[in-house]
This record gives sequence, C-alpha cells and structure tokens, in this order.
Amino acid sequence: MTSKYEKQILAAWHSNARPWIKAVEEAGIRAPGMLSSSTVLSVIEDYCPAGGSILDAGCGEGWLIRELTRLGYRGTGTDAVPELIEYARQQGSETFRLVAYEQLQTADLGRFDLVVSNFALLGDSSTSAFLKALPDLLNPNGVCVIQTLHPVAFFREGEYITGWKPGTWAGLPGDFGDPAPWYFRTLSDWLNLFTKTGLTVRETREPSTEGQAPQSIIFVVQNTRKAQPRENQRPSEPAGSS
Repeated sequence: MTSKYEKQILAAWHSNARPWIKAVEEAGIRAPGMLSSSTVLSVIEDYCPAGGSILDAGCGEGWLIRELTRLGYRGTGTDAVPELIEYARQQGSETFRLVAYEQLQTADLGRFDLVVSNFALLGDSSTSAFLKALPDLLNPNGVCVIQTLHPVAFFREGEYITGWKPGTWAGLPGDFGDPAPWYFRTLSDWLNLFTKTGLTVRETREPSTEGQAPQSIIFVVQNTRKAQPRENQRPSEPAGSS
C-alpha cells in the first residue's frame, strides 16, 4: 500500500514541474561542470562503453539522457511526472516513457547495460520497488549507478536516523510550492537494503572538493539474482517509442 508520504512526493513534483523546468531553462541549475554531475557521468563511462544502452529511471526533464546521447550512448528515460516527460521529449529525439518505479517490472522497457538513478530515489517503498526491478532491466553483467545525498551530511545528534524527513527547495530560484518529503537512510541501512534486494555493491564514490565533506554518495551495484524470463525480449533493445 502506498504511504501518504509516497503520495506527497508525487504530488509535490506534479505541482512543481513547471517552476523546476523554468529553473533549468533560465537559471542554469543543470549547467555543466557541477561536481555531482561530472562524477556520475565519469562513473557511467567507467562501467559502460560508449554505444551501450542506458536507462535513467527518474529522469526528470531529461538532462542526463541528453548528455549521454552526446557521449555516444543509447538512452531511455522514465519518470512518473507527465509534464517533465513531455518537456524531455520536446528537447530531442531520445526515448522517454511515463513510468513510475512500481511499474518498471511490467513496462516492457527491455534490458540495458546500465541503469542510473541520479538524486531520484526519494521514497521508501518506491525505492525498494526500483531495486527489485533491476534484474528485469539489466543485461547480464549490467550495473546500476545510484547517486543520492550523502548520509554523513546528516550526521548530527538526533538526525542520523532512518526515516522520513521534510524536503526543501532552498537554494533554487523560482516560485516553488510545497517540497516533497524524502526517506533518509543511514549508510548501513542503504547497504542492508541492497543485500535484502539481492544486490552486491561493486564500488562507492564520494564526490567532494578538497577539505569539504561529501554532499553525495554514488553506489555502483550489481544484480545477484536471476531475472524472470520474459517472452520475445531481445537483450539490449529498449522497447517503446518516444
């Protein structure tokens, strides 16, 4: 059963899609050179040769898929917010699908060499649904790259506890409404969740500038479960159209 907080995440992004897009267009919040952006691209290039197939789950307005296309990858983006998907489709020829995390296993997207989630796993049950779908989305030896807020950023008395926290749009220009809540996990709870869902951590990276605490963490995880066979599915062939 979807919790009220999971519903609030979707409601917040539905109501704030337009100011987010405006911030992308006018304020350069996706400008190249940001540490977290350059690092996730570097990790992807380390684990997936150019020309490989990539799924960006929770793609938002589609910046990462467009950048991956520029680098020679074949990308597909999914998101649960119609306005963000429509905007992404208008920016280029890449494939974008309106798919929520809970629908990933049945959306007939095909299999990919790499699945990425970049600051897009905000919920509790929705994150578990995403992780459980990975065996059905990844080719053999494929990996998933997850970037999220670093738990150490909340290593303060009374705050370093797994659970729901209020969100914020602080620092973003524009007329935003109520922010989405998000489900904070301690580092050990992230690792336990990967184990519980049959995933093995290949690598972790902690983007940071010299002398500063890392603000994000990147997990590279690989499936250790066997995917359920599906009829008429060809490896590395993302299904659907833009």
